Amino acid sequence: MPTTGRYSVKATINYATTAALTVSLGTGINPAFVIRRTSAPVTNLLNGLFPVLNVNIALVLSLRAILGSGTVTLGGDVELNAGDVIGLFYEANGLTIPLNIGGPTPGIVWSMHRIV
Repeated sequence: MPTTGRYSVKATINYATTAALTVSLGTGINPAFVIRRTSAPVTNLLNGLFPVLNVNIALVLSLRAILGSGTVTLGGDVELNAGDVIGLFYEANGLTIPLNIGGPTPGIVWSMHRIV
């Protein structure tokens, strides 16, 4: 960042799985996108979890899976210092399903504006 201040950050990330889902996700698997300060001190500033379908029909079906395609939206205000470097990262958190991140269109859109 060229100037210290408060910034409004927004990101919209589209994704699609590239393979059929064949197994339910474990309870501790929560994939997400993270906007992170990569300069010292490294800090996660904003995160957005993938949409997860959680179904439990007693004695018949128990299923937890990400949607085959969807959108993750992040937004918030963060304090940044001059010289900070930030990036948008995918955190699989144990998800092993191949993804097309940024697809289908319109892909990934993010913005940052200094507000104070």
